[in-house]
Amino acid sequence: MTATHPVIPYSEYPGLAPLFHDFLRGLRDFYPDPPTLDAALARGREIFAEGRKPRFPASAFRHRGGDAVRMAEDLAAGRAVGVSTGQQLGLFTGPFFTIAKAFDAIAIARQMTERGVPAVPVFWALTDDHDLQEIARTARPGADGAEELVLEGADRQNRRPVGPLPIPDRVREIVEAFRPDAKTEEAARILDSFARRSAPGVSYAEAFIETLLDLVAPDPLLVLDPLSEPLRAPSAELFLTACRRESDVRRALSETEQRLRRTGRAVPAPVPEGFSFFLIDADGRRRVTDVAAAAARVESGEATVSADVVTRPVLKSYLFPMAVSVLGAAEIAYHSQSLPLFPILDAPRPVLVPRTHAVLRGPVERRLQEKLGIADRDLLVAAVSGKAASHEPAPAGLDAPAKQADAALAALEPTLLAIDPTLSGALDTARKKIAYQFEQLAEKARKASERRDDVVAGKRRRLQVSLAPGGVPAERVYPLLVAMLAHGDEVRAALRDAAGGWRSGAAIVDVGAGAAGGDHGG
Repeated sequence: MTATHPVIPYSEYPGLAPLFHDFLRGLRDFYPDPPTLDAALARGREIFAEGRKPRFPASAFRHRGGDAVRMAEDLAAGRAVGVSTGQQLGLFTGPFFTIAKAFDAIAIARQMTERGVPAVPVFWALTDDHDLQEIARTARPGADGAEELVLEGADRQNRRPVGPLPIPDRVREIVEAFRPDAKTEEAARILDSFARRSAPGVSYAEAFIETLLDLVAPDPLLVLDPLSEPLRAPSAELFLTACRRESDVRRALSETEQRLRRTGRAVPAPVPEGFSFFLIDADGRRRVTDVAAAAARVESGEATVSADVVTRPVLKSYLFPMAVSVLGAAEIAYHSQSLPLFPILDAPRPVLVPRTHAVLRGPVERRLQEKLGIADRDLLVAAVSGKAASHEPAPAGLDAPAKQADAALAALEPTLLAIDPTLSGALDTARKKIAYQFEQLAEKARKASERRDDVVAGKRRRLQVSLAPGGVPAERVYPLLVAMLAHGDEVRAALRDAAGGWRSGAAIVDVGAGAAGGDHGG
């Protein structure tokens, strides 16, 4: 990290798992290690002392460039430890926090290396996931919120791992839906680059991995595909160990679930009816229900292994020694259930570090924030609310002057009648006219107030569409493509600069002309 950024406290970031807040407060019963660089360095030294190495060759990694080749060789030889992160596949790499995670892993690995513990960044691409409904979609800002763009076949009927599946032809229509947002030559080139990577017929895995490597370049990053051949045998080894220790695995999961419930906490991933693994065969990916039968099928080569949300962290650490795991808030919540399994399955426990939560703020958002008088710490809460001020039927301040004017005229009546009784009619007319003028002024003030409120509401809606569409932070909705079309390639540099900050909240990352940090309003 080379610059400071305004921070939105996690308490003001909507939708974070309660267990994540507990983790930040130091819930040692479920999270033994603090999320600090010193803890990461200590874990790295422990891994070196134990002589742990990856259980697959350096050739299993996807990467680019000579530096990445050396990183893969160092990790494979036990000369470096892993700083891991990962994400479900997604069209155009999915929500842009995916790229923030990758930059975090890169930054933390660099920080550890500079402090004397050689470390390399590793990204686990969830090619074995079958949830096509979540993967085959993206979004762009529309007039009233996020416009969802969905590919055909994006439903929950799919059971096949998504990684090898080809991207359908309709991706061309989705690319063209972004075309109006590409208003400059640079933006058009960026959109065409994304389109080439996600062309019809290209597999979801290939498109995701190649786009990811494009976006983090020139930084080296190692990418693992859990469906790749070199990972199959060691993944099967872990699964068979889990089968042999089935009672211990089930007991640990059950006891952790009970401890969570006893302390009044929600269970992120309730213990499944089956086992905490899936098998993949010609019919697709399905949860293990009969452990003995599943073990026999894996031993015979009839099926391959796929972990679920609780066992995946253990599988990763079993396959290659992780000193650090960079995670989102929900993933940290799941780890409350995963961590007890690490010693059972002989996997080193990584130090958990929250990913960088980023709020990209361009010139338009900065102006809206300033005009609305919103402080930096309240930026997301204000964007999520998106509410207009209530209309007042009439400014209350006009009632008293109207009554005072009428009373003053009424007080003149005896004097006027003494002068000329016929002035009574003129006085009544004057009182009615003045009362009417006050009524007109009140009506004009009311309409002006409504117009002002409508303007404010419009500004809040625009801020919501940009920063929190539908009440969800934009980093979890829009791909990085959206920001790159608006602000160019500098967005990547801005995210890279914000990464690995070990912050106490979400970073406000300024992009666009005159990008600058600092508080606004309030």
